[in-house]
Amino acid sequence: MIQVKEEFKNLIPALSAEEYAQLEANILEEGIREPIITWNGFIIDGHNRYSIAQRFDVEYRTTSKHFASEESVKEWMILNQFGRRNLSNYQRSVLALELEEVFSKKAKERMIQAKPVPKSEQGKTIEKLSNVANVGKDTISKVKKIQEKAPEEVKAKLATGEVSINAAYKEIKKEEKKEEKIAERKRLAEEGAKKEIEIDFRLGDFEEVFADLPDGSIDCIITDPPYPYEFIEVWTKLSRFAKRVLKPNGFCIAYSGQMYLPEVMKRMSENLDYYWTFAVYHEGQTQIVNGINLMCRWKPVLIFQNGKKKIENTFQDYFISEQREKNGHDWQQSKSGVAYLIEMFTKPMDTILEPFAGSGTTIIAAKEKKRKVLAAEINEQTYNIAKSLL
Repeated sequence: MIQVKEEFKNLIPALSAEEYAQLEANILEEGIREPIITWNGFIIDGHNRYSIAQRFDVEYRTTSKHFASEESVKEWMILNQFGRRNLSNYQRSVLALELEEVFSKKAKERMIQAKPVPKSEQGKTIEKLSNVANVGKDTISKVKKIQEKAPEEVKAKLATGEVSINAAYKEIKKEEKKEEKIAERKRLAEEGAKKEIEIDFRLGDFEEVFADLPDGSIDCIITDPPYPYEFIEVWTKLSRFAKRVLKPNGFCIAYSGQMYLPEVMKRMSENLDYYWTFAVYHEGQTQIVNGINLMCRWKPVLIFQNGKKKIENTFQDYFISEQREKNGHDWQQSKSGVAYLIEMFTKPMDTILEPFAGSGTTIIAAKEKKRKVLAAEINEQTYNIAKSLL
């Protein structure tokens, strides 16, 4: 009596529904022409034929093979599949990766038996697997990562060709980066929570935590409020707050998204005078705005003033922002861009206020430019991250 060993059966990539139906039709019409191959009574080739034979009571023949170990059986089974089936690169890679453990056990056996591994085979497992599967080393490496990380539904789509190896791999790398970012931010927040800083940096809503700030005491506000429409009300609050705390002719400078720019400008104009709009070009970055199907490479920086008066120095209304780090916050701006604005609109020892501090980019740039700075951040984790980075 022959037996089915699940470990062996699972080595074989499953037939598609169409392939299985075709095999079944062939067997019912012509019988089982090829023998089912066994080792120590276990099927090692012919699992599908055996299953169909059992269901329809079809006669079959068997033949046995001799192997010294299960590892040798697995190696034969996998190599046999490569020679017989039209497998996709994903399926070939998955099969080849099953040999990784086989190769590893063989290497350990050689060590136990004091048989040195030939130099030609040392440290070249991926290369050996790629040769066996007839795919590139890069493909093997990607599929290995996919097998370790991808959910089963993604693997199923890879097997049917609905998803490509590159697409699945990119998604995994994206998730890994997201997880790394979350872990790093958690670490920074924990570090920042224990840290004391000399800067006047307050946790909470800026209007509330700076309610004690004297009217007309701030030279310049430089900030980057959130852009989604759910936060549109913060622009009214910013305009009202800036009118109260800015000195006469003091500037309120705010990065803005473009989707709701008309309403943003309307709200800012309720209490302040429009001065100009700068363009900041984000070097090395592209953002797709799905709502209008375009790729955005620049951002408006709105310049408003508490009572309009011409600035003394001449400046350019366009600047380049180098690629931004996102370790502290997803909306983090580059320090060089903020530094440019600080130099254009303030003087050393002026007081800058940042009501949406985020991870502290404006604070850091202001301190480096020898300006006094006050800041607020409403999110506690982000507040502690900023403290850590400061």
